[in-house]
Amino acid sequence: MLFDIDLVRIAGGWTGGIITEDGVTFNGNHGDNPQADGDPVFGTPVVPGWADDFGEFSDTRPEPFGPMDKSVAHWKGIYVHGDKVVLHYTVGDHKIYDQPGSLELDGQVALVRTLKIVPSTGRRTLLPISQILAQVEGGEATVISPRSAKITGADGQVTVVGISGIPKGASLEAVQDHIILHIAKDSPARRDFAIYYWKGNPENAGAFRAFMREIPPMVNVDEPGEDPWPESVDVKGSLEINGSPDGAYVVDNIPVPLENPWNRRVRLGGFDFFSDSTQAAFSTWDGDLWLVTGIDQGLENVSWKRFGSGLFETLGLKIVDDQIYVSSRVGILRIHDFNQDGCVDYYENFNNDLTSSVGFHEFVFDLHTDQEGNFYFAKAGPVRGGGRGFGSNPDENGKFGHVTQHAGSLLKVSPNGRKLEVYATGFRAPNGIGVGPDGQITSGDNEGTWMPACPIHWVKPGSFQGVEDLAHLDPIPEWNKPLCWLSKGRQFDNSGGSQVWVTSDDWGPFKGELLHLSYGECALYLVLKEEVGGQMQGGVVRIPVQFASSAMRARFSEGDGQLYVAGLRGWQTKAANLSGFDRVRYTGRQVKSANGLSVDKDGIHLTFTVPLKESSATDLNNFLAQQWNYSRSSEYGSAEYSVYFKGEKGIDDVDIESISLSEDKKTVTIKVEDLEPVDQFYIEFNIEAADGSKIEQKILHTIHRIE
Repeated sequence: MLFDIDLVRIAGGWTGGIITEDGVTFNGNHGDNPQADGDPVFGTPVVPGWADDFGEFSDTRPEPFGPMDKSVAHWKGIYVHGDKVVLHYTVGDHKIYDQPGSLELDGQVALVRTLKIVPSTGRRTLLPISQILAQVEGGEATVISPRSAKITGADGQVTVVGISGIPKGASLEAVQDHIILHIAKDSPARRDFAIYYWKGNPENAGAFRAFMREIPPMVNVDEPGEDPWPESVDVKGSLEINGSPDGAYVVDNIPVPLENPWNRRVRLGGFDFFSDSTQAAFSTWDGDLWLVTGIDQGLENVSWKRFGSGLFETLGLKIVDDQIYVSSRVGILRIHDFNQDGCVDYYENFNNDLTSSVGFHEFVFDLHTDQEGNFYFAKAGPVRGGGRGFGSNPDENGKFGHVTQHAGSLLKVSPNGRKLEVYATGFRAPNGIGVGPDGQITSGDNEGTWMPACPIHWVKPGSFQGVEDLAHLDPIPEWNKPLCWLSKGRQFDNSGGSQVWVTSDDWGPFKGELLHLSYGECALYLVLKEEVGGQMQGGVVRIPVQFASSAMRARFSEGDGQLYVAGLRGWQTKAANLSGFDRVRYTGRQVKSANGLSVDKDGIHLTFTVPLKESSATDLNNFLAQQWNYSRSSEYGSAEYSVYFKGEKGIDDVDIESISLSEDKKTVTIKVEDLEPVDQFYIEFNIEAADGSKIEQKILHTIHRIE
């Protein structure tokens, strides 16, 4: 059976199979979605599944996406108990526990729901409520008895609906092609009752009564069930797989359980550490949760434990006070393991106020909190198959669907989960965000419509980040220009990941700085930022380490103070493996790198972590400089355009007039004739530190203002 969490309805039921593997998450198809794989038994109309006080089943939402008014009905979560689940939701002041299942008897199969309705506090009887039980489009519904009804389909087959333990005063109503259950006011609240569904030839309908002889017992949700995945996958980490040329950083690898007892794909979508920093939790794109232990210095005894499953594109995870929260296409879930046996007992709906269409690309990316406890995540826009334009899947006439109010937005949820608000709009596919220690919000995005290249955004409250189809504002305001663009042609980034702030004293000289991850290039960058006249600008320099897969999510461990990076391989990435989990560890050796960038009328100032050899650092032959602009438009991406020859395609070679070195030998000033704001300024150098060691790097940056 399929449960619609927005309209709080059983949308339909079928026998013989589960779902097809259509869709980007399963078989990679862009634009398809899973379908029911079996023989349909019943459906329900696309309206609220319940109504209070015998009201109308009318959809009063401002758009046909997202949850309805909580006062009418609201999804609360899902209990898991062994191989059974219990749907938990409210209808008016009633708490509903709804356990779907099936029965087989003499070769016949019936679907069954066991329900328990708990009235509002202080009441022993129910208030009037109604539920649409079943619909067969084009059929004719008829009430057979006080506790059964049928719908005769156009094909002559019948769908029979019956109720055992029906509450006193309840009744069934046949309305055209569907059946409604009415529960009258002051009906006594029974412990449980059952609703049965069967479909077949009319001559076999009499066998249906045998299914109704007993009510399948509802599991006790207060008593956690057995762990369905007791096995663990034990691995041993590998130290110093690779490292930076200066020896300051090395990469240690923690193997991901790509081979596991359940043949599950493990594509890591989000992770965070518990207060015991040797333990972490991971979510996967395929909807699983994993617990990992043994993340210590030697990585000798790392163990992966499957913890949860069945979620929808969980691409973000955050742990708060050792409580796991995950972001997914349905919003934020809070995860409960009541008996601490390493298995989820309750998936709680923390907040599902966001809207989401059937567009295959409306991913929900990442999950972070600020110091006040607010949650942040990003929601992609409904990018069309092929990447150009926006709109959910086309109908049979080729017309693309609605763009929902939250598509392409960065969203903020209050610490208690009760309030969702739009923090910023105008994003295309921001596969990762960052939240700084002082509340700074950053984001990446992907090249495409209105995005000439991949940016690093410095996001402000209420800002518009450039994608006009997803501005959700009229008129469209001036856009908040990115901190910098990252060229695809120069292989800096073709698909951005998260950002992470260096909060550790044990990770070299970069505490307080911002790092950017590239999912596409599988790269880690130090962001060289400055603020000029209220505008953030700057560039990036690569920290030259290699990862097992893409670089998509990152956290610093409060235990060892090192950086941990996770990623997956989907499309548009150079990732070598399906997924990877790495530690970027500082060795204590001296870092030899650029670590500061600023621009003014005197030139471009590059600061380094170590003193430089003057003869090398001021030699013009050791430097290369180029520049170009982009054209931001509704087209996909942008060509490179000359700064000198306006409107012409191409890259300008820049003549460097002179290079000088500061007294402390750590800052070079590059003087360029007629320096002006530019989308991309590229500097490549091969120089020597004061001790004679080489520093060979490439810096890509954006100049918005020069003062």
